Parts: sequence; structure tokens; C-alpha cells
Amino acid sequence: MQVMPFWRDEIGRSGDNLTHTPTNLCYGCRILRFYLDREDQNLNRALAADNGSSGSLRYPNKVRAAWGNY
Repeated sequence: MQVMPFWRDEIGRSGDNLTHTPTNLCYGCRILRFYLDREDQNLNRALAADNGSSGSLRYPNKVRAAWGNY
């Protein structure tokens, strides 16, 4: 996951190391929850909002297609 540094101030602590895998995953989950709540639990819209591509299904479809690989 790529977590932008501004999220530390929004949902974490300024000293958190975003390159630390467990920390990064925790942030990623909290960010997804933020967007799910904002988008009324609509996963496609939440994924698009996280990607900055609201209104497009390209990124959500790419994520869903990759699910089978993990």
C-alpha cells in the first residue's frame, strides 16, 4: 500500500514510520474504513476515492481483479 504522509496527522501520530509494514497495513485498513464510511459502504466508490479517481471504475476493477492472486 502507498500511504501518503498527511494521513499521519489525520489518523495517526507524527512519528509513525509508514515504511514499517505492520504500521503501513494498519494505516491502509483505517484509510479504507474512512472511505467506506464516507461512501456509504460502497467498495467501488471507496476504492476510487482512495485512488483519487472518483467516478471511474478503472481502479476498483483492477483491485478486484487482483484479489484472486492473494
